[in-house]
Amino acid sequence: MSDIRIISYLPNPRVYKATIVARYSGASIEVIGDAPPEMVHWLWDYDAIKMDDAGKEANAAARRTAKTGFTGALYKTDAFLQANPFGDIPAAFAEDGSTGIFESNAIMRLAALSGPNAPALYGDTNVARARIDGFLDKTLLFADVIQKYILAGADLDANLHEQMAQAFANYCGALEAALGHHEYVSGDGLSLSDVVLVCELALMSNESRMAAELAAKGLAPILPDLKTYPRLYAHVTRLLDEATFAADLAGYAKYIRG
Repeated sequence: MSDIRIISYLPNPRVYKATIVARYSGASIEVIGDAPPEMVHWLWDYDAIKMDDAGKEANAAARRTAKTGFTGALYKTDAFLQANPFGDIPAAFAEDGSTGIFESNAIMRLAALSGPNAPALYGDTNVARARIDGFLDKTLLFADVIQKYILAGADLDANLHEQMAQAFANYCGALEAALGHHEYVSGDGLSLSDVVLVCELALMSNESRMAAELAAKGLAPILPDLKTYPRLYAHVTRLLDEATFAADLAGYAKYIRG
């Protein structure tokens, strides 16, 4: 049995936070999922399965009205909702198969604290861990704007574009300054701070699919501005070259590099 089982739509850079970290900690992770449109055909559960019409009929009691990110109906077992009261994905289960861990940063922390090399990448003192957590919290604020931006579709406007540009400048400017004092974001060694940085930029690279929408509204892509932060750009591209990161993020690297 794996230390952690994750249920998610795929590909998903936020899931890759945990899989990258697990390669350092030695935790065993199993990821189960499918393309986003296909997740409506899955039974969301520790024992997640893809269902045909007969399977949906057999699991009719698990049918729920979809909320954020999905439309129509989803199939979530009572056990899934007990483990994850928010009912969204990615969702993880601990080794016992019943304890739910939700939100990608929490799942990543569990990956860091599991396995023979724990607590890999999560600091060896309370102070180091608190500093890492500070960077993770700031990244969450940045990530929230990314989510709104890349999912805007036809609702994308100059105001949202400006919000994204400002959040990007604030975040990248702070990390550029931090990297002026240390080799890595939160200190002299690789940490969760570096992993979330690269994975959130991978998510933002979905901006590449917005080219027509941006051009039609006279708006410029934002992520290519990463090159204007030379220390940060060098740091991110160096990590993308490492096999531990490239195993999950190779498909995102081209747009991040610009």
